[in-house]
Amino acid sequence: MGSVIDYIECPRCGQPNCMSDFYYKSGEEYVQCPDCGYYKSVEIKEDSRKKNFSDFTEDDWEITELKKPYGAYRAKSKESKAWMGGSISNKNHYNRIIKNLTDDIDELTISRWIKGKVVVIDVIRKLKLEKLKKGIK
Repeated sequence: MGSVIDYIECPRCGQPNCMSDFYYKSGEEYVQCPDCGYYKSVEIKEDSRKKNFSDFTEDDWEITELKKPYGAYRAKSKESKAWMGGSISNKNHYNRIIKNLTDDIDELTISRWIKGKVVVIDVIRKLKLEKLKKGIK
């Protein structure tokens, strides 16, 4: 299965960092913006994989889209050189990420599209500052 990865202008925030991963043999595509969290996937439904590709109809495709996500995250653990990231669907999802933050994550940024601008928050630094403020009081 081959794919073409390209950077496109994000349909939501217009930033040029949006990544499109298009699988040219199946027609499936995944779009992810690291700036605002926009996400779209166009996938073949599992029960449709047995059909002949030329016989596909609209009912054989599953489209998932986060048009107005809360933001995007980017994290790295102390043990790894690789980064992981993805979309944050809503405020509750963001709160779960913060609540489940472990000590092995040494870098975490949240990127949000607010009032026409990309705002990046260094979460680890913010949490450390909040702890310091509580200690001073």
